[in-house]
Amino acid sequence: MTDASNLRPDEMLLPTAAFLQQVLELEDDPATLAKDLSSIKRDANAAIYTIQLESSVGLAAFLVYTYLLEKRGGDGHTGKELFDAGLETLQQAAARNTPGPRAVAHAATETHGFILATTPGTYRALTGQGAIDALEPSPEDLIATEETDKIRSDAAEELLDLLRRANEQASTWLKAIQAATRQAPGTEEQAVISFSEAETELALFLLDDQSIGDLLRSLNLLVATAQEQTEQALGGMDDPNGDTTPTDPVTGTWPRQE
Repeated sequence: MTDASNLRPDEMLLPTAAFLQQVLELEDDPATLAKDLSSIKRDANAAIYTIQLESSVGLAAFLVYTYLLEKRGGDGHTGKELFDAGLETLQQAAARNTPGPRAVAHAATETHGFILATTPGTYRALTGQGAIDALEPSPEDLIATEETDKIRSDAAEELLDLLRRANEQASTWLKAIQAATRQAPGTEEQAVISFSEAETELALFLLDDQSIGDLLRSLNLLVATAQEQTEQALGGMDDPNGDTTPTDPVTGTWPRQE
């Protein structure tokens, strides 16, 4: 067994692939799986890898937390301490049903510790709980018809404000990432982004298909409806009677023919 104190972060890759191959009973050999693992965070005694694999519920995203148990990091903690703390955090998140990844499996050798995790949505599907989310809402959960106009208006105003602010934050983050990768040596060919804790949490939130499902469906509906209405307005410019100017310039409609 290799001495953990002599291992570098990159040398955690193949053991991670071997753990993944064993715990998921994959046919691919570890060397092949290692090529598909992407590192999103690497420290002296810990690393986080991500990979997408076909599963019984379709294409699923997984995270693998890998630790060098005996090696002490810059924060003074050993990999074993980080492994224990990380596993406890994931287990508490599942018990309390809070946002964040869900632990699927974990294992430890004399040298390494591993935690396999996935998004809450994928975890629910893998454990047979996905059908619960597909149930139709009960009648008491439906919004009364007379209230929908106000709710739609208020929600649209709030959504517009949130989207504007979200876009500003996304622009700020992109600029910071661009600045950081330009400063890193050798990043002119391929930049490796080492996620912070907050960025890892954000990435996991986005990986969960239920986290922003309603937002994506709402945006698709809004865009599709706006495009359809625009096409109808433009199509109405051809008056069957030969007039090329609509009577109502606001709605773009023609007078009804008696």
